[in-house]
Amino acid sequence: MDQRILRIEAMDKKLNEYLSALVPLSDQFKNYLHKSVIHQDFPKGTTLLKSGEKFSQTFFVLSGLIKSRYFDEDGKQVVTRFWKENEIVLPKGGFMENMESLEDIVLLEDCKLLSIHNKQIEFAYHAFSETYKLSRKIHFKDSRKQYQRAALLVLPAVKAYPAFCQLFPCNRILLQDIAYFLNIRPYTLSRIRAKRN
Repeated sequence: MDQRILRIEAMDKKLNEYLSALVPLSDQFKNYLHKSVIHQDFPKGTTLLKSGEKFSQTFFVLSGLIKSRYFDEDGKQVVTRFWKENEIVLPKGGFMENMESLEDIVLLEDCKLLSIHNKQIEFAYHAFSETYKLSRKIHFKDSRKQYQRAALLVLPAVKAYPAFCQLFPCNRILLQDIAYFLNIRPYTLSRIRAKRN
């Protein structure tokens, strides 16, 4: 069999495994996904979506690391979420067609992504009963990311950093991005990290 076909099937299998762990999937739904998803490679530094842009696709991370961020009224960067392998990227602001993102979505590493157009998700809502349950579970998982950050923000900096490292691949994330996520000055975080090493 063609190597490209094998590679695509392996990618689709990862998405199916992720979704099947949330809700049992019918063969018809799996076939629809296989026909609908697009496989894309993006280089590190790519802005997948800018704040204020309407988003029309939802992404699944096959490999790589992604952050969401915005800039406050003082121009300070605030990092709000990270996504890694086997996670679905949901822009903050909404889900369906014509919604505007409230944040930038930026690639921190070279990424392999699967994407599906929101019109195809809309169709799936009407055609496949599992779609609604999947949507609820996916949004719940994404909401947990926001709760995790809120819980870290109330901790003292010396406790917040080790707690962050238990939740995220801190060795793959720049110190300044961790600092912007935890609302700690990069210099302070650098001192905390030096003491831990």
